[in-house]
Amino acid sequence: MTAAPLELLDADELFMLGLQSGTAGDAGSAIGYLKLALAKSPSHAKAHWALAAEYAGLKMPDRAAQHFASALELDPTQPVARFQYGLLMLTSGQLGQAEAIWEPLGELDAQDPVRLFKDGLLHMVRDEFDAALASLRAALARPAVDPALARDIEMTIGRIEQAQREGAAPSGVGEVTDRDAAGAPAVSIESHLALSAYRTGGSDSSH
Repeated sequence: MTAAPLELLDADELFMLGLQSGTAGDAGSAIGYLKLALAKSPSHAKAHWALAAEYAGLKMPDRAAQHFASALELDPTQPVARFQYGLLMLTSGQLGQAEAIWEPLGELDAQDPVRLFKDGLLHMVRDEFDAALASLRAALARPAVDPALARDIEMTIGRIEQAQREGAAPSGVGEVTDRDAAGAPAVSIESHLALSAYRTGGSDSSH
């Protein structure tokens, strides 16, 4: 990236370059573009969201959480951003925080794939595998499901079904690794639930 041409770009253009770089697997360029976008427009909610996803992919959960929180504060109407933020907390073993972040998703339509995926994951971490599979399969059957979301739902279903056949806890998706302060299971969900894969949409109107 050279300084002079980038100075001519506005926040939306830098945001789109950041998304393009992230899709291409170039996390360094993606973060650079997104930081420049936020320098020009600190209230660009989707740039915060995309930057959070990049940090999550780099296993920098504190920075990811900071930008997810900013994204939702600026625009609380993005269900996928809220889902990803809760997922980040869940993968960090913070079940209570994940549930609190996800609570507004309960206001979505009962057949919304994001709500159903959230419900399935919560059933899964409580070892309610039949209920988890019912929610996940319902989510996968919805015509509006995002392709990246669908891939993760399919992987999660596959791991639960394999675990049921083997009589064990689902490897990677529901494995209990610790317990939080309230005694609830803290879980590790493998990074195939790729936060940066879900779409953050186009230009942002909240800046």
